[in-house]
Amino acid sequence: MTIWQIAAGSHQREYSDEFLSRGMAFLGGASQTKRLSRVRPGDLLVLKQGLTRVVAVGRVVERDGRHYGCGDKHWLRDFDGWDLQAYVYVEWRRPKEPLTDVGLTMGAVSRIKGAGTDMVVRAAFEQGESVQITTPEPGPTRPVDDAAILAALTARGMADEQARDVKEAFARIRELARYYREECKSTDVREHEARTFLVVPLLLALGWTERQIKIEIGAGRGRIDIACFGRPYTRVAGKANNQDCELIIETKGLKQGLSLAPAQVRGYAEFYPSTRAIVVTNGYCYKVYVKQEGEFPALPTCYLNLLDPRDRYPLDPEHTAGCVEVLTELLPS
Repeated sequence: MTIWQIAAGSHQREYSDEFLSRGMAFLGGASQTKRLSRVRPGDLLVLKQGLTRVVAVGRVVERDGRHYGCGDKHWLRDFDGWDLQAYVYVEWRRPKEPLTDVGLTMGAVSRIKGAGTDMVVRAAFEQGESVQITTPEPGPTRPVDDAAILAALTARGMADEQARDVKEAFARIRELARYYREECKSTDVREHEARTFLVVPLLLALGWTERQIKIEIGAGRGRIDIACFGRPYTRVAGKANNQDCELIIETKGLKQGLSLAPAQVRGYAEFYPSTRAIVVTNGYCYKVYVKQEGEFPALPTCYLNLLDPRDRYPLDPEHTAGCVEVLTELLPS
């Protein structure tokens, strides 16, 4: 038996809850994928947050005759834009007492070595509280090509000339997004670049004008990355036309996740009560939350990955719509 430590993302895109609720552990990257392939049934995994906290301890198990896989689950290939293709099945347990001094180190997955560590981790697993699998694996989704997307948008009233502009914007955004992903470090591509070169060009192609888009507009003590107004933004008697705001968009850098921002954006929407949808994006992946009966839902209404458009959200196809619905919501009213 080997003891491994594994991280569920980072503090900016942490998804240990997904590990636990699905009874799995998954990650991406060539070196990390290779390392995870060395894990064997019966090995113990220490699920960590940073270098100080142990969330759970798990034992690698087999399901349907195998314990490991790589590349065969599409929903892991688009985990809010991240390709987490390698996975193992895990029986997770929460330690009854905090685990300390188990030799946690930097890195996504690696062996833990140290005198006495195996006894401590094994005891934590054997005495821990079992974590039930509450989230079944999602069903399949269908890819949607640009022709189908544009046909759907023109059916909703978009002119053919504008549809061609949208198609050209898709091509430019995809080229740049792939460049950012493949040629740059994710830490080098911050939200300002995503907003300027990926998000705003799409908004303009969809029909918003520069006069309708405000960047870094105030909302209480915070600032909204992008606000889209139903008519050109003005100030009357010193007050902004906050009754005309339609979209509030929070942009994130490529290294950041899309799950931690919705609560923050909901707070911004209180200052612009006419907002019909809030959006969280890294420039090519979009989560949209459409107001329903005066409230924004906890789960996203629809999801789009411009690099791999799908008819439904890969992580939750049962409840969340896909690419056409996102682009429809992003259109000006």
